Amino acid sequence: MTRQICARCQQSTDEPVIVGMEHGASVGGRTTYACPDCAPSFPKQIDVFAAAAAMRQARETERAIQTGWA
Repeated sequence: MTRQICARCQQSTDEPVIVGMEHGASVGGRTTYACPDCAPSFPKQIDVFAAAAAMRQARETERAIQTGWA
């Protein structure tokens, strides 16, 4: 991996840690990097694809219970 600038302290680091990713439908996403010292101070990111799959499964399960489908 190449050198990256830490999003918190703005210092260049040889060991960047991915602390955030943005997904875009019409454009590419963006990745936010931090140095190993600053990385723990960033909030944990949710996996949006796993969250969407969980919501879809919950909706399908609820529908099956309401309609009596197996």
